[in-house]
Amino acid sequence: MEYITTPDARDAAISVLKGCSVIGVDTEGDSLFSYQERVSLIQVSGGENHYVFDPLLLDSVLPLASILEDRSILKILHGADYDLASMKRDFHFNIGPIFDTTLAARAIGIEKFSLQGLVSRYFQETLSKKYQKADWSHRPIPKEQLDYAFRDTLYLIPLYQILNKEVEKKGREDQIAEECRLLEEITWNGKSFEPNDYLRIKGAKQLPPGSQRVLRELAVARDRLARERNRPPFKVISNWELLIIAKNPPRDETALAQLFPRESASVRRNPPLWLEAVSKGLTTDVSLPGRERRSTTEITLTREEEKLLVHLKTWRNKQAESEGVEPAMVISSGILKVITKERPTTIESLNKIPQIRKWQIKHYGMLLIKEITHLYPLR
Repeated sequence: MEYITTPDARDAAISVLKGCSVIGVDTEGDSLFSYQERVSLIQVSGGENHYVFDPLLLDSVLPLASILEDRSILKILHGADYDLASMKRDFHFNIGPIFDTTLAARAIGIEKFSLQGLVSRYFQETLSKKYQKADWSHRPIPKEQLDYAFRDTLYLIPLYQILNKEVEKKGREDQIAEECRLLEEITWNGKSFEPNDYLRIKGAKQLPPGSQRVLRELAVARDRLARERNRPPFKVISNWELLIIAKNPPRDETALAQLFPRESASVRRNPPLWLEAVSKGLTTDVSLPGRERRSTTEITLTREEEKLLVHLKTWRNKQAESEGVEPAMVISSGILKVITKERPTTIESLNKIPQIRKWQIKHYGMLLIKEITHLYPLR
C-alpha cells in the first residue's frame, strides 16, 4: 500500500493505474465529525498496486479524473451510490463505467452482501470494523488506520471476478449493466438547512402547533451552532432532546434541567441558547409550513387497485423465492404500485412506464401482463 500525499507520487500512481483495465475504488469521509462532510481519502487498487490518495494533503486530486472517467477502465465499487455522489459533489468526477459488488451479490441471492460478509464468504478473511466510524479528516493518519482503508479495495477486483461469473450464470448480466449505468448518473441530494427542515425530525408532525414553532427555533439554533463548531447537528444536541424541550417548553434553566433527570451534556453546555430558542418559538408570528403537497411519486389507489397490488406482490414474492433472491431483485413494491395504477396489458404499454427497468420488462414483462389480465380479462 502506498499513501499518496505529494503531486509527484500522485502522478506516478496515476501512470501505473492507466495501464489497468479494472480498478477497485473506495472513499472515506468525515460525515460523523464535520458539519459539511467531505471526501477525506480515495483508495484505488489496480493489479498488485494499492494506493490511498489524500485529498486533504494533496494540492489537487483532479488528475484522478484521467482514470476515474476513462471508459476503457472498469471501476469496481461496493455500495457505489454514496462514493459516486460524494466524489461528484467534491470533485465533479463523472465516474464510469462501474460494477457494484453490492448489486451483484443481491442479484444472485446472497443475503449477507456487506463487504465484510462477501470477503468472509469467498476469501475466509475477516475485515476489521475498528475504524468504521473514525475521523478520517484528522491528520496525521496512523499507519494501522491507513492499512484499514486500503483493505476496502484490496478484495474488490477478485470479488468482481467471482460475482460477475455468478451473475452470468444467473442470467442477470443485463440487470447489473443497466443498474450500474443508472448509478453513474447519481448526484448528491444534500441541500442547505432551512428552518422548516425541523419537519424531518421523527415525531415533529405530530406535535401541536405551539410545540412545532418551538421545535423549529430549536432546530435553527442547533444548525447555527453546528455550523460554527463544524460538527454534525446530531452531535450538538440530539433530535429526541429537541423534542423533549419542544413538548414541555421551559422558561428558565431550572425548568430546562428538570426535563433531563439524567444530566445531558449537550443541554447543560448551552442553556441560554436553548432557552432563547424556546422564547422565540413561543412568541413568533411566523406561520408553520402549510400541509405538504403529496409527492408526485406518491400514488393513491382505489380499493379495486389495492386488490391488484396485493395480487402482484404475491406473484412477485413467489417469483423471488423460486429464483432465490430478495423480492426487490425482481421488482420493487414502489414500481408495482405504479404498474397497478397504470394497469398495462401489453409490452408496449409497460414500456411507457418510466420507473420500470428494461431488464425487468425482458425478464418479467409477459408474466406481469399475465397476472394483470388474469384479474382483469381483456374484453
